[in-house]
Amino acid sequence: MNRPGHPDAAGVRLAGAEGSTNPEGEASPFPAAGTSEGSHWKSRPIEFRFSLSYLKLFGLTFQALEDTRPFDPDAPKLAAAQPPMERIPRGYDVIVERGRPLANPIPVIQRLPNMIVYAPRQMLHFYTDLRGGPGQAFKWMSSKTRSTLMRKVRGYREFSGDEIDWRIYRSREEVAVFHSLARDLARKTYQERLFDAGLPDSEEFRRQMLELAGRDLVRAYLLFHGGKPVAYLYTPAPDGFLVYEYLGYDPAYHDRSPGTVLQCLALEAAFTEQRFPMYYWSYGETQTKRLFSTGNVLGADIFYFRPTLRNSLAVRAHYGTDRFAASTGELLNRLKLKQRIKLMLKGQ
Repeated sequence: MNRPGHPDAAGVRLAGAEGSTNPEGEASPFPAAGTSEGSHWKSRPIEFRFSLSYLKLFGLTFQALEDTRPFDPDAPKLAAAQPPMERIPRGYDVIVERGRPLANPIPVIQRLPNMIVYAPRQMLHFYTDLRGGPGQAFKWMSSKTRSTLMRKVRGYREFSGDEIDWRIYRSREEVAVFHSLARDLARKTYQERLFDAGLPDSEEFRRQMLELAGRDLVRAYLLFHGGKPVAYLYTPAPDGFLVYEYLGYDPAYHDRSPGTVLQCLALEAAFTEQRFPMYYWSYGETQTKRLFSTGNVLGADIFYFRPTLRNSLAVRAHYGTDRFAASTGELLNRLKLKQRIKLMLKGQ
């Protein structure tokens, strides 16, 4: 399983419902929700996670005014932090801008006259341009890479008796079936057993999934063998483009590369359908994202904090925890232990 939003070290999570006024009941200092200028600003609490890998140590909650516009690889690129206003409005701790494209790296922590700027993860955001029709599927790959992927697909087809059994789920009824089958499969994955990070089983997740499916904004996929699900992929499209959200597979089928096979089939189907313009892989570099993406752009979530002592200490502690976790991971890589530990956790 790979969930793009899940942090490798310290992370940030939404922690509650959204609204159009600040916590003290005042009108937002931005244009009113529902107008073209202000509809993307939402009031919501966010949680800063202080974690080492998937192990959460503790969290701190802040009241945020958040720019909820979706990732856009073609948006203007920032060369420096540009606060959307001069001061943090009363009742808020922080203003948040998500996935802002950057022309170059900016300081991670920066003190401005009326705020603390924090941009902890300046990473490449990967995406696949789905426009152009089925003839464009995998054309950006080298012939060697494309041959390797097709060999894995052919191998799975032979393993399955010359026909791959896989299905796409779109409607509310279909997605409900997908969730039931995928949840049974998710319980077998090491992410579910060790980190509770498989496809969610909460009522809130099911409600959101069905609501998106009712608007034709979900594509979910299952790969079968012998009538039994062996891999799942969940890609919602809340902003009009597919998002790589949850992928998992039965570890007993690891040698058959079921996750890679299902990803190939899903991308080929998305190119053929031409319903969505882009497949967004989120931030952070992995072999899978490098392999399947057609482009990337440097981007960051930028937090503009009110310059209080609590906020200053929180930012520096968060960054310190993040750096410690990253340094530990780099050391394990140099000692060639990180992959071994990951395989041990998977039970392989």
